[in-house]
Amino acid sequence: MLNKSFFLIALLSASILAAAAQTHIYVSMSGNNRNEGTKEAPLRNIQRAIDNAVDGSVIHVAEGNYFGTLDRGFIVVNKPVTIIGGYAPDFSKRDVLVHRTMIQPTPASNGTVEGQGTIQIQVRRPGVEVVIDGLIIDRGNSISYNARGEGKPEGVESPMMNAIGTAGIGGADLTTQNVQTRQITTFYLDNISCDLTIRNCAFINSPFHGIVGTVQGGKITITNNIFIGNRFSGVEINGGSATLDAEITFSYNTVLFTWSRLRDFGDMGYGFRFGNRANSYVTNNIIGLSVFSGIDRTRVDSDRNREARRVTTAEHNIFFLNKQGDLTLPGGGMFMRINVDQFEDVDQLAKVAGNKSLTDPSVFKGVINEPYLNGFLNASYQETTNVDPNSPANQLRAAMGMNIQGTMQSSATMFANRYPWQDALKFFGAIQGYGAQTIKN
Repeated sequence: MLNKSFFLIALLSASILAAAAQTHIYVSMSGNNRNEGTKEAPLRNIQRAIDNAVDGSVIHVAEGNYFGTLDRGFIVVNKPVTIIGGYAPDFSKRDVLVHRTMIQPTPASNGTVEGQGTIQIQVRRPGVEVVIDGLIIDRGNSISYNARGEGKPEGVESPMMNAIGTAGIGGADLTTQNVQTRQITTFYLDNISCDLTIRNCAFINSPFHGIVGTVQGGKITITNNIFIGNRFSGVEINGGSATLDAEITFSYNTVLFTWSRLRDFGDMGYGFRFGNRANSYVTNNIIGLSVFSGIDRTRVDSDRNREARRVTTAEHNIFFLNKQGDLTLPGGGMFMRINVDQFEDVDQLAKVAGNKSLTDPSVFKGVINEPYLNGFLNASYQETTNVDPNSPANQLRAAMGMNIQGTMQSSATMFANRYPWQDALKFFGAIQGYGAQTIKN
């Protein structure tokens, strides 16, 4: 009886160890999706690894460019897993900035992408955890840029971005013709309910937010990432539950060059936007060079009781060169623009200690792309209207009691131009104690 019990215990222990071993899955560009997913026989696609994973699996991804099975341009995370990028091809070592795990779709994937995000989180199970660590997500190659070369300051890599759905040039070398941009974010939270951690990642050249979406409940931790050259906002996350408050911690991130919705610079362009129905804690970030404001607190919950208990903070952040203010608040028909030295008087921010303006821009010498910076600082929009009331057509319209017509031309010197993704990675570790720090691999 003793020998039989010992045998059963040993068999059970072996089964547990085998199951534990299977929770580590490896992905490499040299792999095959018919493989077992081990170091020696890795899979080829992150999506296939997620599909094969069990709850709690850790997916290790080697260097290379991955953007979905059959290169469809998106990856869906619908299980509680951890995805870790930045490994050498043989998984012998990890360095996120040397062995780059890219999610960088091509123009060909624009017609096949489904949903609203390049990476889509769809986990709706309270209490489970999802971790995304060490991915470089860049939509710059799949954006349509002006084929006539308009809006291209000297030394900037690309012309300005075209309107969504407008054909232009694109691709890695900007020679691909008839590229049409879709309004896809780099990272989308699809009504999730889980704990989510995003760290050591890069969100670059998104035509529709860096991270955006809705959280039904859970804790969202976004730490040690860079957000460079995104349109609309770096981050905007709203709570969606009628009974639960989402909790968002946004810390040690660098958010720069956030563009407006349209090329007239009229709206949007926020580094971080406090969403409705969510408690948000913004600490130790660098937030600068936003077309509108560094952070935005204009969203107000229609439920007064819920708005009254909503907690939003901004502590120990560095702000600089945000075009209309470091913070925007609701106002009487017009947003209020607030500079960082006025934060202590903002009642909507529960804590404001330690915020400051950047006093020594030279810290970014050799880090920031100077032609892009110069173009951004001087970016402008112009409209010209030409109306000839004496033209035969307008004389006829006037005689018939119709409005006379004219022509209008508009131009922008720069708008959502592609930021070189290799240069964007230089912002990791730029300022000790603020923004994205040097990645500990």
